[in-house]
Amino acid sequence: INEPCYGILCHRQYVDRVSNAMLGVDDEWITIHASDEDTIGPSHVPPTKQHSSNKCLIIPTSKEKGPRKDRTGYSLLVLQDCIISPAALPPTARRQLSWAGRLSIKTEIIGQDQNIESNTAGKKRARSYDLQDEQTDSYISIINKTATEIWKELVNNGFDTEKDILRIDVHPKKINSNSEVCLALQQAAKRAISSTIDSPIKLALSAAAVTTVVNVVFQSQVTAFWGTSTSKEHFEQLNQKLNDYATKEVVVEATDSKSGLDKSSSCQLLSTVPVSRAYYKLSQVFEDENLLDEIASLRGIKGKGIQSKHMLLNHGSGLDVGASPGGWTQVLCNDLGLETVSLDPATLAQRVEVLDAVTHVRAELSSKEAIEGMAQATPYSTIVCDASLSNPTKLIEKITHSLESISALLHESGNEKRLVTWPLCTVFTLKFPHKTSGSIDRHISVALEALPKYFKRISMLNGEGTVEVIYKIHHLFANSISERTVIALLYKGDDRINELE
Repeated sequence: INEPCYGILCHRQYVDRVSNAMLGVDDEWITIHASDEDTIGPSHVPPTKQHSSNKCLIIPTSKEKGPRKDRTGYSLLVLQDCIISPAALPPTARRQLSWAGRLSIKTEIIGQDQNIESNTAGKKRARSYDLQDEQTDSYISIINKTATEIWKELVNNGFDTEKDILRIDVHPKKINSNSEVCLALQQAAKRAISSTIDSPIKLALSAAAVTTVVNVVFQSQVTAFWGTSTSKEHFEQLNQKLNDYATKEVVVEATDSKSGLDKSSSCQLLSTVPVSRAYYKLSQVFEDENLLDEIASLRGIKGKGIQSKHMLLNHGSGLDVGASPGGWTQVLCNDLGLETVSLDPATLAQRVEVLDAVTHVRAELSSKEAIEGMAQATPYSTIVCDASLSNPTKLIEKITHSLESISALLHESGNEKRLVTWPLCTVFTLKFPHKTSGSIDRHISVALEALPKYFKRISMLNGEGTVEVIYKIHHLFANSISERTVIALLYKGDDRINELE
């Protein structure tokens, strides 16, 4: 099979996000010419680039029962040809994975393989799992054939029945196949080494005890994916970076909403400690190497953008609309190194407020105080907003109108400063009122229809020539099920360089 390949148990709400990240699939950029008279956007949601079906297999798990969360609310996936392992995902994604196993071989049974090594006892057990008669033979055959191949692989890797201890992880568990594979593997080993011992292989569950792990995922009654790993590869390098282990990496130290002081610490925390979960949304945006390279290209910076993140948007200031308590301001200041205006009538976290690069404008977005305060820090290279409003297009309309007011103020005062500088990066969170997929799709369609006209208005603020726009709607790992994030780059058409070195 195409390696690297992994079997994973992923929370169902994150299946698309996790599989796309591991397979290197990105959302489509939508391109518009902001100077065009026709500013009507797409009439439908542009599809995410889809990976081929053989790269992402979703194994049915609907019949599984039990209190463990790997049996309720989780989907079993087989992902082939991955560009990263589950352990390389950000912690906001890894916390949604309850298990992962490396797979390397695919075993199938075909016509002549039916009934291979089938036995009466095995058939009786199989029938107890509510399988049909024709499924019974296939079930026994695929388990026995897989077990035989696993034993050969173990022997080739130097497995020692005297010293090595094996753990077997089999999914899905709805047909109790874990014990069946264990029994079949013991029988395969017994025949191969002519052992008189019923159980020649030592089995255990403890990560501290086992030396080798076998992962098996049954796609159907005739197909299995499997692979072997050392205990260190399976636990220390993979599964001990998932689930609750990853949750501990998602650090958030909240502050008092009135005073801005840290709630749970007696001493002043570092300014880099996230003040809210929202921090991880914008952090993920600017960890995207594709986006960083795109910005580098637009600025004429040769070389991978990820290597010079602090240089990419330093041609202007940052503006964080609806900033309180300051999670996105932290990203703009600490990750991108931008002088930042944080606009919000509410309190900022003290450890954000004290940053030298932060100017807190405590005013409503459309107020005179806000317009004057934001005008002081122009031009802007980055404008972001994660404010809560059930009508996201109305929020973008208010931001656009406020930017136009700032531009008018600069013009009236004779200030020659530009409002924005190119390329301009904007990041807006769309927060929809309902969580059903149909409602979300409808709201995304409305947003896609409206966005081009706002980008056109923003592109005209400097009174310059043709400005190009590319944007996409992305579902970040820290977004809720009813949130999407719009990432846009506005640039003059002659800014782009043809190729990065």
